[in-house]
Amino acid sequence: MHNDARNNPDDLRMAWQNQPADPVRISLEDIRRKARGMQRHVLRRNLLEYAAGVLVVAAFGVYIFMFPALLARLGCVLIIAATFLVLYTLHQRGSSRTLAADAGASTCLSFHRRELERQRDLLRGVWNWYLLPFVPGIVIFHLGLFQFGMQQPGARQHAGTAAAGIGLSLLVCLGVFAAIGALNRCGAHKLQCEIEALDALGRES
Repeated sequence: MHNDARNNPDDLRMAWQNQPADPVRISLEDIRRKARGMQRHVLRRNLLEYAAGVLVVAAFGVYIFMFPALLARLGCVLIIAATFLVLYTLHQRGSSRTLAADAGASTCLSFHRRELERQRDLLRGVWNWYLLPFVPGIVIFHLGLFQFGMQQPGARQHAGTAAAGIGLSLLVCLGVFAAIGALNRCGAHKLQCEIEALDALGRES
């Protein structure tokens, strides 16, 4: 008895799976839209970071005059300096670039991929350029707070409680740093996945 693909479901399935797949096409407008979306996201992020930096500088600028302890003031200065360093690094390495209006498809694809790589590398290195610069200032500032507290009347009786409070505050800072590092690591992973997807589209186009 003769069986053909029209009568055998298994043959139909195999014929469907083995048929040539049409390549996925990515248009110039698609690439431009993705690049513009990335630029908007980076701009919003940077503006938020700049605004947060202004608040940090203003707050610790006030603290310099609030706490007479030398270590506290030194910590404030170091934190302010770290803020300026971080914002400068963000501006230099993390600002979005503009895609030329007359760029062709291959140029747009290369441009968008490079931008994804820049932002991925920025997030991957967040401990080095974003978090670690604050560590000396934060530690010294907390030591200054302890010094300031010990200068108050009757403070010697509560030195242990004060030290525990300072230690707890430092642990909270460490937890915040760890959370920021984890979030940025996840962000870098998502960007890497987008880069790989873009490479796959480029090969199929």
